Amino acid sequence: MAKVKKAKTRKPSQARKARKASKKAAPPKPARSGGTHVDFGVHGLAKIMTAIHNAGLGDELNAHLAGSGQFLKVRRKSLTAIKDFVKDRPQLLNLSKMIGDCDCPPDDPGCVYIPG
Repeated sequence: MAKVKKAKTRKPSQARKARKASKKAAPPKPARSGGTHVDFGVHGLAKIMTAIHNAGLGDELNAHLAGSGQFLKVRRKSLTAIKDFVKDRPQLLNLSKMIGDCDCPPDDPGCVYIPG
């Protein structure tokens, strides 16, 4: 009876596994036209919010936005610049204290606390 040699088997290397996995990955979905986020200026937002506040419609706006969330993503560099500006102006001392100290609930849309 003849002896049959068993073929050597190798474990696939990490690189081979990665190549195989990348071949199986689904292609990314195409981006939505217009995207999900927009860049919006602080000055424009301030004008809108001031006009709404002056018209006495702040509570109505809060009710209108309740389901869509009331928070914005802002670059840390911009927030730091705003915080430094406020801190250096004696006319804004009360706002500076509010920005530095916070006891608001985490979901409070009126909170002006700026971390860091």
